[in-house]
Amino acid sequence: MIITFRCISELNIDQKDQYRQAVLDGFPEIIHKSPVILKYWKSVERYFPKCQLFAINELGDVVGFINSIPFYWDDALDKLPREGWDWMLVKGVKDYESNVKPNSLGGLQIIVSKNYLGQGYSKVIINKAKQLVKDFSFDHLLIPIRPIYKSRHPHMSMTEYMEYRVDDKIYDPWIRTHLKGGAEIINICDKAMHIYGDLAFWEGIMKREIHKSGSYIVKGALNPVEIEVSKDYGEYFEDNIWISYSVYE
Repeated sequence: MIITFRCISELNIDQKDQYRQAVLDGFPEIIHKSPVILKYWKSVERYFPKCQLFAINELGDVVGFINSIPFYWDDALDKLPREGWDWMLVKGVKDYESNVKPNSLGGLQIIVSKNYLGQGYSKVIINKAKQLVKDFSFDHLLIPIRPIYKSRHPHMSMTEYMEYRVDDKIYDPWIRTHLKGGAEIINICDKAMHIYGDLAFWEGIMKREIHKSGSYIVKGALNPVEIEVSKDYGEYFEDNIWISYSVYE
């Protein structure tokens, strides 16, 4: 099937609806509650339309897409911040608003629509992102990836999870996909996303009342959520993995 790429400003209404639905389907509720997403996502789409690329098939369906953001980074890659995804999104927006010239492209999310999973489209989208880096004459493609099976092992450290193998192959398919595509693991960003709120906020996500302080497993979360009842507060830090693609080799 022939695939063409369009930026977000070229999508029709139905394709934009498909895009929004794929995002809702692609992540658990806890991620959609991110204060960084809620504050900055509209700016990502408005400031960087050419970096929001959608794979469209002959039927006009959105088979997948990458949301990405340009930003400036002039230090060693192993010094990329622990705050990972949150930091990168805010950095890109602030750089744009301050007229800082970017030299890197950051991958915010790569999603394949659920009807088209398992057909190799993630590789096609990643390759398009690599080409975009070349088109902009940037130095790097950097992505704080969210391993898709980590939520099945919320008590396992990301360091251990990265090395977890089944039948002599890396357990997590998203890590495997990137490594097969030529990515290099840089390090773990253990505070890549920070989500927080009062007890009512967490009770809404967990669909249950909370009476005791402690660690709670939340559907789709990669790590436990820590709740302190006496402070009417809970917070969640999500580990991601910084990876880099060398696009000029």
